[in-house]
Amino acid sequence: NQMLNNQNVSINSQLDKLERISNQISLLISNNDYEKISHLDRMRKKIISDMQEKNLELSTNHKSSVLKLISQNEVIISEFKNKNSESLADIANSKKCAQAYLATL
Repeated sequence: NQMLNNQNVSINSQLDKLERISNQISLLISNNDYEKISHLDRMRKKIISDMQEKNLELSTNHKSSVLKLISQNEVIISEFKNKNSESLADIANSKKCAQAYLATL
């Protein structure tokens, strides 16, 4: 029973870390700070793979936390894609402006 208790503490701390990382990634996206995002994403993937390697048994409570994190990450990814496509549209637009300007020379 002690081992199961330790396992629960470990799972809880891993899930807490994942949640903190997800929250940080959300903030960084809203600040357009993309360099730090990839570092945090690698940390997130490592925690997930560690949990998979240990083959931890998740309680119903843990499973709902994991599902919440997954949906939060999906929201983060779609925000990221939206920001990226806006940035690409801005780049394409300024490129067109530059080309139009060059055409007048």
